[in-house]
Amino acid sequence: MSKIVVDQIQKSGGVALTLPTTDGTSGQFMKTDGAGNLVFGAGPVVDVISGLVAPEGKGIIGSLVSHTDRNNVYSTGEWSSSGPWTTYTANQSHTDNHLIQFINMTLGDGMGNSGSSELNWFGDFDGGLSRQLQFANGNRLGYSRDVFHYDNATSYSGHSFRIMPMRNTSGSAISVSFSSYCSDYWQAGYEGSALFVLAPNAGLYSGVTGVTGTSLATSSTSTQQTSLTGTFSIPANTTVLVCLVSTDQYQTTYRFKDTNYFHNLSTTFTNASIICDMRMLSSLYQSRFNMSYSGAASAIIKKIWNDTALNYGDR
Repeated sequence: MSKIVVDQIQKSGGVALTLPTTDGTSGQFMKTDGAGNLVFGAGPVVDVISGLVAPEGKGIIGSLVSHTDRNNVYSTGEWSSSGPWTTYTANQSHTDNHLIQFINMTLGDGMGNSGSSELNWFGDFDGGLSRQLQFANGNRLGYSRDVFHYDNATSYSGHSFRIMPMRNTSGSAISVSFSSYCSDYWQAGYEGSALFVLAPNAGLYSGVTGVTGTSLATSSTSTQQTSLTGTFSIPANTTVLVCLVSTDQYQTTYRFKDTNYFHNLSTTFTNASIICDMRMLSSLYQSRFNMSYSGAASAIIKKIWNDTALNYGDR
């Protein structure tokens, strides 16, 4: 077998490039050091995962959102003071047993693993949304809109549920500021609005065995737009879920105001190590979690992280 033995290669009129004297390791490629020497090195890290709803780390900010008319309920057709399986209070959504109901309603059905006898919790009126993706254009993520409620009930009105997954990609905890606006209606004592964070007890998706809900701000008043703000320290190499729940405010006959959005996103994402977790967002949008609608929420909703590892890769 013939071979060419040289120390350098050079294109006519070009720069002479010195070849390395030893082989690299498996998977490495040859590159220049900028000083005329060719060396072996690792390839670029490319995070390409089939099924992601958007590229990650490119400044794209998205959320999952659902909206329900609270006056549509299983067996009676009206929520009254009950939630999907027990009493639900919107501004306490970060606690048991309101939390598991918040999660399952955000995912499109308050009784996610139930049978066929219960009515679905969404889509009974024109303003309904169920498990939809929404992305930021500028500094805001969400909406403020008028909705039409067939029941015209001034109490137990509808809710919007929003989750924005955020990841700290650095090796140290980072404090992040959040700003939001919500509509609210407070009459029967079960409504309200809330901004809260769900944080896992481990960094790796697969290692999560429990989740803690931390309230940043709540409201219990009647307004079409109330400001909810707060700060949270996101642990190193960890994905948290930033949650926003609002209550439709009664305006006039059959008309309600539905306001639910994050704003000041340039401040929230000012640190380059804080990104919107597209693996988690894709999983929230596409995965079938089949979570129970009863029991302690912490041990149930860990499946969100565990299933994201299964469907989109662990990290």
